[in-house]
Amino acid sequence: MKKNAYNQSDKIFYDPISDFRIWKVAKLIFFLICLSAEISFASGSYAQEIFFSFSVKQQSVSEVLNNIEERSEFHFFYNSKLVNVSREVTFDVNNKNVFSILDILFKNTGVTYKVVDKDIILTTSAGEIDEYNQANRKITGTVKDQTGEPVIGANVFVKGANGVGTITDINGQYSLDVSQDAILIVSYIGYESVEIPVKNQSVVNISLKEDSQSIEEVVVVGYGTQKKVNLIGAVGAVNVDEKIASRSLANVSTGLSGLVPGLLVSQTTSMAGKDEASLMIRGLGTVNNANPLIVVDGMPDVDLNRINMADVETISVLKDAASASIYGSRAANGVILITTRTGKKGKTSISFNGSYAIEKPSRSYDFMDDYPRALTLHQFRAASGTKRESYNFKDGTIDQWMALGMIDPLRYPNTDWFDTFMRTGILQNYTVSATGGNDKSNFYISIGMMDKEGIQINNDYTRYNTRFNYDYNMFKNVKVGARFDGNWSDFTYSGYADGITNNDTSDSGGGDMQYAVAGVTPYDPVTGRYGGVMAYGEDIQAFNPYAFFDSRKPKQTRQQVNGSLYIDWNVFKGFTAHLDYALSYNNYFQKRADMPTGAAYNFQKDSDIGRYYVGYEAGVSNDNTTSYKTQLNARLNYDATIAKDHNIGAMFVYSEEYWHTRSTGASRNDRLHPSTSEINSALTNVQSTSGSSASEGLRSYIGRLNYNAYSKYLLEFSFRLDGSSKFVKGHQFGFFPTVAVGWRFTEEDFLKKYLSSWLSSGKLRASWGKMGDNSGVGRFEQLETLTAMNYMGDDVVKGFVNKKMINKDLSWEISTDVNVGLDLGFLNNRLRAEIDFYNRLRTGMNRPSQMSVHLTGAYSAPRANIGDLRNQGVELNLTWKDKIGTVDYSVNLNGAYNRTTLKEWNEFLSRGWVFLNMPYHFLYTYEDDGIAQTWEDIYSHTPQGLAPGDVIRKDLNGDGIIDGKDRKAYPNIQRDSPTTTFGLTLTAAWKGFDISMLFNGAMGRKDYWITDFNNTAFADRRYASTWDHWTESWSLENRGGEWPRLGSSTSRSDNSYWLYNMSYLRMKNIMLGYNIPTKILSKISMSNLRFYASAENLFTITQYPGLDPEKKNSSRDLYPINRSFSLGINVSF
Repeated sequence: MKKNAYNQSDKIFYDPISDFRIWKVAKLIFFLICLSAEISFASGSYAQEIFFSFSVKQQSVSEVLNNIEERSEFHFFYNSKLVNVSREVTFDVNNKNVFSILDILFKNTGVTYKVVDKDIILTTSAGEIDEYNQANRKITGTVKDQTGEPVIGANVFVKGANGVGTITDINGQYSLDVSQDAILIVSYIGYESVEIPVKNQSVVNISLKEDSQSIEEVVVVGYGTQKKVNLIGAVGAVNVDEKIASRSLANVSTGLSGLVPGLLVSQTTSMAGKDEASLMIRGLGTVNNANPLIVVDGMPDVDLNRINMADVETISVLKDAASASIYGSRAANGVILITTRTGKKGKTSISFNGSYAIEKPSRSYDFMDDYPRALTLHQFRAASGTKRESYNFKDGTIDQWMALGMIDPLRYPNTDWFDTFMRTGILQNYTVSATGGNDKSNFYISIGMMDKEGIQINNDYTRYNTRFNYDYNMFKNVKVGARFDGNWSDFTYSGYADGITNNDTSDSGGGDMQYAVAGVTPYDPVTGRYGGVMAYGEDIQAFNPYAFFDSRKPKQTRQQVNGSLYIDWNVFKGFTAHLDYALSYNNYFQKRADMPTGAAYNFQKDSDIGRYYVGYEAGVSNDNTTSYKTQLNARLNYDATIAKDHNIGAMFVYSEEYWHTRSTGASRNDRLHPSTSEINSALTNVQSTSGSSASEGLRSYIGRLNYNAYSKYLLEFSFRLDGSSKFVKGHQFGFFPTVAVGWRFTEEDFLKKYLSSWLSSGKLRASWGKMGDNSGVGRFEQLETLTAMNYMGDDVVKGFVNKKMINKDLSWEISTDVNVGLDLGFLNNRLRAEIDFYNRLRTGMNRPSQMSVHLTGAYSAPRANIGDLRNQGVELNLTWKDKIGTVDYSVNLNGAYNRTTLKEWNEFLSRGWVFLNMPYHFLYTYEDDGIAQTWEDIYSHTPQGLAPGDVIRKDLNGDGIIDGKDRKAYPNIQRDSPTTTFGLTLTAAWKGFDISMLFNGAMGRKDYWITDFNNTAFADRRYASTWDHWTESWSLENRGGEWPRLGSSTSRSDNSYWLYNMSYLRMKNIMLGYNIPTKILSKISMSNLRFYASAENLFTITQYPGLDPEKKNSSRDLYPINRSFSLGINVSF
C-alpha cells in the first residue's frame, strides 16, 4: 500500500490525517469523552441530583460512608464518640439519593443528619446526648480574609475531636458546640491555617492570611508543572488575574509588556487587526525568524493574538535551555507556554466580563492651515534664491485665496488631512463563561467577542472566540478530556495589507497612504475635482489619498479551529501513561474590489489631466489559504520517593507533527459595475491565477530526568531528538541535550544559623544546553524545484527548468546556552529577588548563499549555514509584597540588559550592514558638524555642495572627499532593539478597592528620524504641511532652527544629525477597581461584582520627536500607538 509521504526524498514522515490507526485512537478517546457527558455537574441541589446503586454485605458504616465519598463530592463530619460507625450493615440500594441511604443506615439509632450543600454532619438525638456533649457550649464567629471580606466555605474543626467541625456559610459565619478547653483549627485553600483557643469566649472571629508559599508553589513548564522552590530553569511566570484579563487590549501579546524580564514586547502600530506586538526573548536570536514558540494547552504554533485574554489562566516564559529545550527544534528563541482556564470543583458559576474603550492617537503631527502653508513656500523660494516675481503665490494671491475660500470652499479648500483620515477609535471586549465540576468531571466554556474600530477610516476588526475544556475521571485510575477552541474574524482596511504602507519609498502613485498624506496640501479638496492651486514647484498631478482609500477596501476573513483529545492512565503508583491527539485547521480568505476614480484637476488651467489616481483599471481579486496541523503525543511519567529524602521523576515522550498548506488566487481587471465584486463580473482581457501547496513533518523523541535529594540538591537532565523533513537524508535529525543543577543553600543546617535571621530562602542554579532551529529553512529546501518557462533562448518553448540548487550540507541552526541564576527571599519572603546571567551562542545561521549565485549565475540561491550570533545579558526581578493596616500592596521591578554580537559570517561582508564583533545591523553613519550658518562655515569644511542652512558632514579620514570611508561605527548602540528594558508594577487593595499601575521603558537604542513628515527637501514634489516646517526650519530670520533650510536636499542622507535617542518611559496601564462586598452580593444571588476603569499608554517620556520610540523606524510614520480609556464590569453568579 502506498503511504502518504511529504518528504519524497526519504519516506519516513507520514500524513497522520490519512493514517487510519491514529484516527482509531482519536475516535476511542472521543467515544470515552462522549460517554462521560452524561455526568451531572454540581449545583445547589446536589444532594437531590446524585443517585447511588450498590450492594452492602456485612460492611461497617464507616466503609459505607467512605464508599459514598469516593463516588461523589459528599464529605461526612461526625464525632466517633457520639456516632457508632463500626457496626456492620447489610442492604441493597438501586438509584437512591443520599437521604434514602442515610435513613437506612441510621434507622432506630438516634443519629440524625444535616446536609449543607455537599457536607453532611452526623449527630445524635437530644435524648441520647452523652456527658461529653452536655459539657459543650455553642460558640459563633465569622472568618474573614485580610481585606475584611468573609471567607465562604472555610473549614472550622475542633483539634483532637475527630470529625467535630463545620464550614462557614455565604456570610463567612459559623456556629459550633465545643468544650471550654477546645482549640479551633481554621483552614482554607490559599490561606495559612490558624489555631485559636476557645477559652471563655462565646464569639470567636478569625482573620486568615494568604499563604504566599502555596500561591506561588507551582509553575507551568514543558509537559507538566514544577514546584517553584525546585525550579532550576530560567522561567518567568505571569499569573493572569482579573486585573490583567480586564485590560482594554485587542490581543494577548501587547498585555505582556513590562511583566517579564528579558521579554521584549514591541508594538509598531495600533491599526485594528494589525496591532499585535512582536515578541523577542533575550535579544535577537537569529537573522531568520527570531520569534519564540507559542504553546497553548500543549499545542505548539498557536497564534497568540487570536486567543481571548479572558480564557488565559497562566503564562510561562521559558528563557534558557534547561526550561525550553524540551521543545527542541523550535525552542532556540525561547518558549511562551499558555494554559487556559479549566473547570473547578463546585456548583456551576456563570461569569460576564465586559469593557468599552475609546481610543485616540497618543501623538500626532500638527498640520498647517492653508495661509501659513503658503507662507512657507515664500520662505522656501527666498532660501533658494528665487526672485519674488517668480513666486506662483504672488503678492495678494494668498489673501485672495483666503477670501474666496469663504465663498467657495470646494474650489478654495482648507483641508486638515490628518483629521480627514483619523477618527475616535472604539474597542469593545465581552466574554460570557461558565465553569463547574465535581469529583468526577469538570468543565469550562466561554464565548467572547472583540470589536475594534480603528482610529483610521475604513479600518475595522471583529473577532469571535469560543472555548470548551472538559475533564472526566472515567475510572479511579483513568481520566479523559477534550480541549476545543475556535475563532472567527473579519478585517477591513484601506490601501495595502498593513493598511498604511507598501514600504516602497519610490511609490509616488498614491498607493501608499503615508506618502500620499505627506504630499497633500491644505488647499487640496477631499472630494470633487482634485488638484488645487498647484503652487510653484509642486506636482500638479499629485494623488488624492482619500480617493484611493475610499475606493480600495479589501476585506480579510479568518477561521481557526483547534481541538484535542487526551487520555491519562495511572497504571500503578507513580507510573502514568498519557496519549493525546490534536488537530488545528486554519482558513484565510481575502477579497478586494477596486473602483476607478476621476482624473487629476489642474486649477491653473481649469482642466482635467488624463491621469487616474487609483489606476487606469479597476480590479477584483480573491486569495485563499487553508492549512491544517496534526499532532500526536504519547507520554510516560514515573515519580518515586526513595528513603523519604530522594525524589526521582522520569518522563519519555514520542511526538509526531504534520503541517500542510494550500494557497490559491485569482484576479481580473475591468470591473464592469461598482455593485459587483465577484471574479466573473469583470472582463477577462487582463487576468491571472496562482496556486501552491507545501507540507512539513517533525518526529521527536523526548526525555527528562529529575532528581531531588533532601529538598536541597536538585538535578535535571533532558534531551530531545528532532527529525525534520526540511533537510536531506543524513541531516534530518538533531540532538538537543541539557543539564541543570540547583542548590537550596538555606536548607543546609550549617548555614541556617548564619542566614535564617535575614534570609528566608536561597537557591543557586546553573544550566547548560543546546537547542535547534529550522525556521529559516523552506519546506522544499531539500528538493530541486522546477519552474515553468515560455522561452529557451530566442525561441518560444513551453516547459520546465531547474530553479534552485540543493545544498546537501544544510543543517540545523544550533543555540548553545549557559545560564546561572540566584533566587533569594528576605523578611519571611516578603522581598524576593531573582537574578540571571546568560550567554547564548547561535551557530550555523542559514541565509541564501549569494556566493553560490555568483559562481553559478543561473539558479536561485540555496541556503547555507554561514553565520554565528552571540547574546549575553543579565536579568533582575524584584518583588515586595506586604500589608500596612488593612492595605495590601505590592511592588515589582524587573529589568534586563542584552547585547547582541555577530561572531561569524562566511559570506561577503557588506560594509554598512554587518561587521564582525558588532551588533547585527548596527549604526554606521556620517558624523555631522551642525548646520552651516554662513558661507564661511561652508568654505572651512571639505567641499560638499552645501549652502547656508545645510547639514555639514565631517571628513573623518581627512582625504578631502566625503564618501563611504568617512562613516563611523557605533559599536555600543543597537539600532533594531534596545539593550536595556524594564518594567514597574504597583498594586494596592483596601476594603474592596484596588489600584494597579504598570510602567515600562527601554534604553540603549538609537535610530534615524528621517520621515516624510520632517522632510525639508521638497524641491521636486509636495511635502508635509506640518507646523515644524515653519517654526523649526533654518532661515536667515531663524538661524536657531532645529531643521535645515527648506529645500536642502543634501541634508537627508543618513548622518548623525538625524540620529535620536530612542529611550523612553511609558505609563503603560493604570486601573482602578471596586469589588462589591460579599454580604451585599449574597442578598442578590451573586458571588462577585466588580467595576473598573482603565487607561492604556497614558503618557510617554522620550527625546524622540517622531510618533513613538517603540516603533521601528520607517520613512512613513503616520499610524501612532493608541491611548485608550475604558470602563468595565466583572460579574459572577
